[in-house]
Amino acid sequence: MRRRSFRKPIPKTKTPRVRVAVALVSPEGLLLVRHQKRDRSYWLLPGGGLEFGESMREAAQRELSEETGLEVEVDSFLMAAESLAPDRTRHVVHVVFRGRVRGGTLHLGDEHMEPHERRIVEVRWVPLDEVRGILMHPPFGEQLLQVLSKEPAEGPVYLDNLWVD
Repeated sequence: MRRRSFRKPIPKTKTPRVRVAVALVSPEGLLLVRHQKRDRSYWLLPGGGLEFGESMREAAQRELSEETGLEVEVDSFLMAAESLAPDRTRHVVHVVFRGRVRGGTLHLGDEHMEPHERRIVEVRWVPLDEVRGILMHPPFGEQLLQVLSKEPAEGPVYLDNLWVD
């Protein structure tokens, strides 16, 4: 007679989400997008999730186009940061590149969502002296400004867990 196994099923393996973003600086400031989720509003560098089979630069170009209408050239690796929830249920690796605008017209992208589902509610150049005073996710505005003021030859920066509830 065959014995039945009463082992619990193996849970699906969770993997970190990789979010690529581009820091674009112009005389008008740093390009940021404002997200609205329920009653929370915060700013991010434009970017989004890396898809399987897509390079980080390709993902960054695609996301910038979807969110801002701009065509960009993705330059050097600038910095990386992690956001890890205290309960370990969410883990995001943020990879940030320098970039340059190559074309397009700045506008709020549609991201193929209905208006009531839209999370990105604003896209604009934020003057650099205002970046420190706004709520950014992850909260690396200060470090980002420091890295942007350095020459690329000084190397990228890695910022450990920057989780924000």
